[in-house]
Amino acid sequence: MAHRAFPSLIAPALLLAVLAAAGAALAQHATPSEEAALQAYREGSFSRAVQLYTRALSESDDPAHRAQLHVSIAWTLFALGRQGEVDTHLRAALVEDPELSLTPDYYTKEFIELFDSTKARVRSAALDSSAAPPPDLEATLAAVAARLESGRDLEGALADVEKLLVAYPGDGRLLPLRAELLRLLGRDDEAQTILQAYGSGALQVPVDSLSIPDLILRANRLLDEGDAEAAFGLLREAVSRQPSNVAALELMAEAAVRTGRWQDAEFALKSALGLQPDNLNLQLRLGGVYLAKNDTSAARDVFRELTERYPHSDRAWASLGLLDAQLGNHERALLELEQALRENPLLPEVQLGYGELLLTQGRAAEALAAFQAAKNLLPDDPQLEARTGQALLAAGRGGDVGAHLRAAIDGGFRPFDVQRSWVLNLIGNGDHAEAARALADIPADPRRDRDIVQGVLLLEQGAFAESEAVLRRAAELRPSDAALLNLLAAAIYEQQRYGEAVEILRRAVDLQPGNETIVRNLERAEAARAAELLVEGAEPVKPAGES
Repeated sequence: MAHRAFPSLIAPALLLAVLAAAGAALAQHATPSEEAALQAYREGSFSRAVQLYTRALSESDDPAHRAQLHVSIAWTLFALGRQGEVDTHLRAALVEDPELSLTPDYYTKEFIELFDSTKARVRSAALDSSAAPPPDLEATLAAVAARLESGRDLEGALADVEKLLVAYPGDGRLLPLRAELLRLLGRDDEAQTILQAYGSGALQVPVDSLSIPDLILRANRLLDEGDAEAAFGLLREAVSRQPSNVAALELMAEAAVRTGRWQDAEFALKSALGLQPDNLNLQLRLGGVYLAKNDTSAARDVFRELTERYPHSDRAWASLGLLDAQLGNHERALLELEQALRENPLLPEVQLGYGELLLTQGRAAEALAAFQAAKNLLPDDPQLEARTGQALLAAGRGGDVGAHLRAAIDGGFRPFDVQRSWVLNLIGNGDHAEAARALADIPADPRRDRDIVQGVLLLEQGAFAESEAVLRRAAELRPSDAALLNLLAAAIYEQQRYGEAVEILRRAVDLQPGNETIVRNLERAEAARAAELLVEGAEPVKPAGES
């Protein structure tokens, strides 16, 4: 039966009212996390409530209380519409308290039906496990083979094989037989699932017969073999049986991440954190899941809180700094990455990210030092090669620029900024024809970076008017870019319009008063303009004898 997250328009309010009533009844026994969960639920922070209720499980040893906590988690997940997780906690509640029942007045009809269905399955499984004598293995297999040959009563044959699997879980003939029957019955998806989960004979026992440690071990092996899909199925089974098993939850999160199940990964990590709230690694992984879901605000909150709780954690500072760099908070990111490197200088990704930030600020020499530190730990990394080449180009050390940039491009790291740097390097080496060919492969961009490179090429080729036209378009879009204004002034200066060049360079100096190159260019342009004015103001020399 399908269930909706909210069976009617008033369901959210009803859920809040019901939980408030349940909370009042349990208030005298509530743990601190449970009280906080109830408050979070009342405020509509359902995901936070799930996290706090899960944490409350570790604060209680009373089975009846733990059962009620699992029901509260299931109820909150039901409100969130996360149906796949509801059954796990209802089963866990029934493991804690097999006689548990729910009061219909406190829950919606659909939730009660879901609970009753889960309870019936749990009881049926318990009865089946105590059923007596097992069927005769060989006789049953012979009967199944006969039905396979005749093609009759395949449903009955499948039912017999299911019984044999329970009674003889170690018999390697049964799972392939079950998969074949499912295929003949047109249930290809189920047959494929068996083959994926068990492989070609590597796992010849049904999931239900495996212990939780065995499920975890087999799942770990499947992850090592690259079969995250099958591993996830085994771990989901382990967690459904024992929701408080942190090892299973951690591994389930890993399998979920590898298969792109971000909601399942978040659920597993939050559940594990409820049991081990001080586990730094789990917190960092949760932040990583938020990043994968593109919830950068939640990820930053996690990383920031970790730097406050663990001020000497290199990984916490690194995660926060790299995220701030991604978000454009460059000044803050520099401080955070510096702190990470103080705690542990042997973090190549942090050295790389730190160097990239320094490079964007024009601090090429410092960036080169960071890249060199990273190179000892990341040899032959294409991105590091690219950034090293760009830093050398910015520092005016052109000797090795081409080798680094070519290594990056050949290694597959070829974003447009690296390709533009490659063109600038060709221009600097006087290879204008090759630069023009390489530039043609770079598409236009909103910031007009390509136009700037084209303007530089035209300037070097002596096409000053064409260079001015291209650079002026870019400058209209970026009027506060001092380096761009300097290039535009150069194109105008070469056309002997010194007055205009002086005006533009003065604006550039106002923007970057400490840029020595721009200051020198302004002095040169002012001198040229002064000479021009002197010539314009001089009286012509008359020949002797003229009055």
